[in-house]
Amino acid sequence: MKKLIGLLASLKTAIFLIGLLTLLAIVGTLIPQRLEAINYIQGFPKSWQFIMGMGFDDMYRCHTFIGTLALLSASAILCVLIRTKSLKNKLFGRLRSATVAEIKTFENSALLPQAPNKEILKGYSFQDMPDGTIIGFKSSGKLALIGGLVLHIGLVLVFAGGLLGLIFGVEMPLNGREGEMIPVPSLEVIRAAVKADNMSRQARHIRQFSPMDPRLEKMREEIEKLHMIYQEGVMKPEFKVAFDKLWIEHYSDATGKQEGIKSWNTRVRFLEVASGSLSNIIGESEPQTIKVNYPVSYRDYGFFQASWEKTWKKLKFKVEFRPDTIGWEDYKPAEGTFPQTIEVPANEPFTIKGFDYSLMVSSFMPDFKLINGNFYNVSNELNNPAALIIAFKADTNEEVGHTWGFPADKAAMAGHVSNLPITFEFENAEYEYESLIQMTYDPGKPFVWAGCILFCLGMMMTFYIFYKEEWIIFQSDGSAFIAVNSNRASNILKKDLEIYKKRLIALQKEDK
Repeated sequence: MKKLIGLLASLKTAIFLIGLLTLLAIVGTLIPQRLEAINYIQGFPKSWQFIMGMGFDDMYRCHTFIGTLALLSASAILCVLIRTKSLKNKLFGRLRSATVAEIKTFENSALLPQAPNKEILKGYSFQDMPDGTIIGFKSSGKLALIGGLVLHIGLVLVFAGGLLGLIFGVEMPLNGREGEMIPVPSLEVIRAAVKADNMSRQARHIRQFSPMDPRLEKMREEIEKLHMIYQEGVMKPEFKVAFDKLWIEHYSDATGKQEGIKSWNTRVRFLEVASGSLSNIIGESEPQTIKVNYPVSYRDYGFFQASWEKTWKKLKFKVEFRPDTIGWEDYKPAEGTFPQTIEVPANEPFTIKGFDYSLMVSSFMPDFKLINGNFYNVSNELNNPAALIIAFKADTNEEVGHTWGFPADKAAMAGHVSNLPITFEFENAEYEYESLIQMTYDPGKPFVWAGCILFCLGMMMTFYIFYKEEWIIFQSDGSAFIAVNSNRASNILKKDLEIYKKRLIALQKEDK
């Protein structure tokens, strides 16, 4: 047991664990986190099994990372305990534990031919030794000794706070557009949602390799229960977050021309609701603005600007009749029905004059590219738009056809990918911003902050306060052996030894 304690408390072990923790953090930065199994199979064909087996796909909550942090915490705690015992001895028992042999090994020492009268040495403590010599001792700057202990206590708090955050902390994304109010359920409900998401991800991993695994059914039942808890909890939220205003600030040159994005801004209010109610608002906070690197806090939660997107809310098309479409020979719209210009919402059903089926833009790509016969969106800017429109029966939701809407210069492409008797020529689109706020609950945050403060305070006490010991041995032949010792390098004490020596000589002369 002593060997294990000694190993954990050693500086070499602490350095090794810090290095390992740093390495794991680097790996967690290089490997995308919390993706589906197929992403790791495709992205890391030679090492995906190792990555997923070690839990490196969720690095900061895997057993390896948490175990390393726990060992580092244990090492820091042992160092605190050992330092406490050593510090107690230095603060209160330094003279009792000292020996003549130890003092004479100090590098900065000198011999006085004649010892001063110990009665004139103010502030010294004395101890009679068995061989008849007397040891005198005086120290200053004891706060420097306490600094090392304070520093290590700070480290323990930082590590403990990190562990608490990893084990008991939760995160929840809040997607909101301007004017929306997003309900935030209780902490227990959020924990249920996080557990359901983690379990769902595990189930998808298992299904990827073993679709008939018997664990999947139990996991499905548990996930359904957790989802039910979350759905009920959302209907009885703790509070709501109102997304009042979303805007982007830009840098400007000397002429006032906008050059680049300076910050994404989300102005929010936190709305208190009556217990058990979804809409009965009984209070609200002052408006606060969340920016990147400028989070805000409310209750025990932190709110961070995590992402920012354009979302397309209205699309404008020119609709024309396409005669002789196979399967639609009987469709004859009334004269004057087409062309018509329409504005429709994205991802919501709509109808047009002269066409008996419901329509919906099921997919909109503001900047598409055609690669190997498939459409891919490459950016969220309105550079090369394309919209997939489907037609369906409103009563049965049965799809009856589809077409693509392109700008005028690419309208001819629609004929190759359409089986509807109408064409949609894209004219314009209106967008609005959507802000993704990351809401976090971290019970370890107060410990981390307290630990950082103590760590900095301990560093200042250790490096800016000079601890020094002054020793004098009254020898039986009437001479005195003097020495100075410190927590600093011995070569910087030479001047202090000379000052100490001159002070004792001066006291001898005053005594005479």
